[in-house]
Amino acid sequence: MTGTLGSAVAPVLARNTATAAEDVVASERYNRERRFLTTPHGRIAYIDRGTGTAVLFLHGFPLSSFQWRGAIERLSSDRRCIAPDLMGLGYTEVAENQSVAPAAQVDMITALLDGLSIQKVDLIANDSGGAIAQLFVTNHRDRVRTLLLTNCDVETDSPPAALLPVIELARDDLYADLWLLPWVEHKDVARSEKGLGEIATATQGTRRMQQSSSI
Repeated sequence: MTGTLGSAVAPVLARNTATAAEDVVASERYNRERRFLTTPHGRIAYIDRGTGTAVLFLHGFPLSSFQWRGAIERLSSDRRCIAPDLMGLGYTEVAENQSVAPAAQVDMITALLDGLSIQKVDLIANDSGGAIAQLFVTNHRDRVRTLLLTNCDVETDSPPAALLPVIELARDDLYADLWLLPWVEHKDVARSEKGLGEIATATQGTRRMQQSSSI
C-alpha cells in the first residue's frame, strides 16, 4: 500500500511542471470543492474527495492543501483523500487566541477526523507537516495505518535555522508584507534567490550537514 501511495505522491513533490492554465483550472476546482468544519480550534478548511480507505495529507509552510492537488487527482479514484489547511495557513479560520504550534495542530487534526467519522488513515506529510505527522503518530498510533514522510522537519530541527528570520518577521508583523505577498503576486520573485525556493534549498543543505555530522 505504501508503495502505491509513494508512486502517486513522488511526482507531485518533484519540480512543478504544471502550466499556468492548468494551475488555474486546478485552483477553480479546489475553490468549488473546499469544505469547512467548525471545531473548537476554528473553522477548518479541507478537501474531501473520493471514496474508500482514507488518506490524510498534511502540507508544509507556507503552503496549503493545494500542494497535494496532483496526488489527490491520482488517488481519489479509489481512495478517500482528506487534505486540510493547517491552522494559520490556507483558508482555515483560526479561533481567537488559538495556538498554531505543532501540538495544537495535532489536536485540530484529531478533531477534524472525529468530525468526519474517520478512525484510521494512511498519513502522508511534507515539510513542517511532517513534524506534525510525527507528533500525530506518537499521540494517536492506533489511528495511523501507514506513514509516508517526504523531506520534512523533525523535533531536533524544528524550526530549521533557515526559517528563523521568517519567525522574527512574523513576530514583528512584517512577514506577510515583506515576504509572502511578493511571492504570491510575482512568481518570478518566489522562484528567485529571494524566494521560497532558495530558502528550501538552504534548509535542505542545513539538514544534510546535520545528518553528515551525526554519522
